[in-house]
Amino acid sequence: MLARKSFFGLLFTKLQSFLEVESDNPIIARLTKRIAVFSVAFLLVSSFIPLYQYTEGYQAEGDYGVMEYTEFETDSVLAEMMTEDGFLLKPALNSAQGDRSTANEIFAYEVESGDTLSSIAQRFGISKETLVMENELWNINSLRSGMTLNILPVDGISHLVKKGDTVEKVAKKYSIEADTIITQNQLEEGDELLAGVALIIPGAKKAMPVYTASTAPSSASYAYTGPKTGRLIWPTLAKSGVTQGFRAGHYALDIANRGKGPIFAAASGKVVRADYGWSGGYGNVVIIDHGNGMQTLYAHNEKLYVTAGQYVEQGQTIAWMGNTGRVYGATGIHLHFEVRINGVKYNPMNFF
Repeated sequence: MLARKSFFGLLFTKLQSFLEVESDNPIIARLTKRIAVFSVAFLLVSSFIPLYQYTEGYQAEGDYGVMEYTEFETDSVLAEMMTEDGFLLKPALNSAQGDRSTANEIFAYEVESGDTLSSIAQRFGISKETLVMENELWNINSLRSGMTLNILPVDGISHLVKKGDTVEKVAKKYSIEADTIITQNQLEEGDELLAGVALIIPGAKKAMPVYTASTAPSSASYAYTGPKTGRLIWPTLAKSGVTQGFRAGHYALDIANRGKGPIFAAASGKVVRADYGWSGGYGNVVIIDHGNGMQTLYAHNEKLYVTAGQYVEQGQTIAWMGNTGRVYGATGIHLHFEVRINGVKYNPMNFF
C-alpha cells in the first residue's frame, strides 16, 4: 500500500514539473497546474482498464499466478456419456457406429413415458426384434413406463449358461459359429463356461411360443412377461386382431387368432365364475372381479385353467382361446372380452 502511494506521489510530482503554468496570479497558476495534473492522471488510469479486463480471473498466490478458466463447461463431456439415471454408458453402446464384435455387456434400461420399442431400439443401435426376443415382449402392447428391459450391445439374444454347457454346444443350439461366440464374449479357446453367466449370441433368434389345438398346454404354463400394473393389459397375444369392436348390440371386443393362444387375466382379482357349457351363448366362460365394481369377462374359451374362488395375478394364463358357445362365420375362433363396472358394460379400449 505504501509502495503504491509513493509511486503515485512521484508521478504527481513529475507531472507538476512538466506542466509549469505561467501566471501573474499564483492562486490561478496553482489551480491550473492541479487541473492539468488530474486530467493526465485520469487518462493514464483509464488506459489500464482494458488491461484489467483481459486479465480478469487471474489470481495471484504468492509469487505464482493461477489462471481460472471459467468459460469451459467440463461437465458437457460427462453429460454425453451419462444416462438419465446417472450411470455411465460406453460410447459405442449409444452409437450405431463402430465395431461391437467384442462388446459383451448387458445392461438394464427403465422404460420412460413416451418410449416405444422402436425409439428404444434406435437409441441403442439395435433392432426392435432384438428387444422383443431378449425381453420376450411377444405382446408388444405390454410396454409400460417403469418396466426394466435388458439391452444387448448387438442384435441377437442372450443365453444363460447351464451346468454342462460348452461353447460348442451353445453354438450348435443356435446354429452359429463357435468362434463368433468366443469373440463376442471375449473368451479364450478352451475356457470353461460358468453356470449362471449370460452369453451374448449375436445374430441368434428366439421364436415366439406357438401352440396348436393338439399341443395346447394342459395347465397355465404360458407365462405373461409384461408389467404388473393396476391398468388392464391386452388379454391375449399381440398378433391377435380385433374382428368386432364395441358398438350398439355388441358391448365387447372380439379378438381373433386362428392359431388360438393363451388368454391372460387383464388385471389381478378373484375368479367369480369359471364354467364349461353353453352359458347363455358365452360358451366356456371366465369372469374376474377386480374390486371397486369392475369385472372382466372372457368367453368362447376352449379350455379353462382357473376355478371359481381362485385369486389370479394380472397376466396369469386363465384360459385357452376357442370357439365354444354362440359363434358364427367370420368371427370363428376368438375371445369375447367385456369390461363391466357396477353391471354397466364399457368399451374395453378405454382401459388398456
